[in-house]
Amino acid sequence: MIRPASQGFTVIELLITLIVIGVLFTAFTTTFAGLENISKKGNDVTTASTQAFSKLQAYENLNYNSLPTTNPAGSLVEVEDFSASLPTSLEAPRVGKVYINSQTSSIKQVLVRVTFGSGPSQRFIEYITFIQKNGVGR
Repeated sequence: MIRPASQGFTVIELLITLIVIGVLFTAFTTTFAGLENISKKGNDVTTASTQAFSKLQAYENLNYNSLPTTNPAGSLVEVEDFSASLPTSLEAPRVGKVYINSQTSSIKQVLVRVTFGSGPSQRFIEYITFIQKNGVGR
């Protein structure tokens, strides 16, 4: 008995092909969404780091005597809140603050902290430097 030549795909073959394509598409979109989220977090860390370091450099360029003296010595005192100048691209809430600590009569510690996000995704960037009467020391 001779069978006639096939005229195309069967319904089962088409269904299996559609299922495979659907699974591959779902895997791709899930992976892409995860990578996009990771990229956004990386960009936020870079932006926050740039803002904090820029603020730290501004304080390093100030004269030692223009920096406030904290009392008692050894305690961090908030001297500036620059939250309003942080870019809105950072995840809210965004907080940027500068703290100064008078270590001794000739050394002041400057701490710059940028905090962004909330809950388990909250991140913070900190830079610390020491400013002496005769210049900057790290």
